[in-house]
Amino acid sequence: MKTKYIAALVILASAASSAFATGALSDRASDIDRIVQGHGKPGDTAVATSNPAVSFEVLPDGRVRRVNATYGTSTILDPAYEALRLRRGR
Repeated sequence: MKTKYIAALVILASAASSAFATGALSDRASDIDRIVQGHGKPGDTAVATSNPAVSFEVLPDGRVRRVNATYGTSTILDPAYEALRLRRGR
């Protein structure tokens, strides 16, 4: 029984890690998905359709800045770090 759980976790982990800049991205993926998953180029920007106050921008070093103008907050994401973290299962 334990081996079934371990096998299922390994399969899920490998599927999750491929979501971040390690594999092909669907042609139907949104601009935000492309940016957040590491497929954007420096200078690419996108605005969330569900909340136009939220925008994403690819910085020159490949990290992504997420800005929420309503609350005046800014967050920096690193798609490469997220992919590595998912591969390691953390």
